Amino acid sequence: MEQKLIDFITEEFLSDDDDPITTQTKLISSGLIDSFSLVSLQTFIAKEFGKKIPAPKITAQSFDTVAQMMEIIDQF
Repeated sequence: MEQKLIDFITEEFLSDDDDPITTQTKLISSGLIDSFSLVSLQTFIAKEFGKKIPAPKITAQSFDTVAQMMEIIDQF
């Protein structure tokens, strides 16, 4: 699941010039992706993993790394 998230983020939001990301890469706070990307991530998670994450749980702070995303996903 982590790798699918990393692949999606890499393909959808990063440029070829960006370094590869890991589960600990700061995505939003570092400026790699913006907070508007959270909607796309929410949709991807719902379609790919069948997990409906409530909007209040998806914040720039709680979705800043793939590891943090996985913690939230695992709750649902």
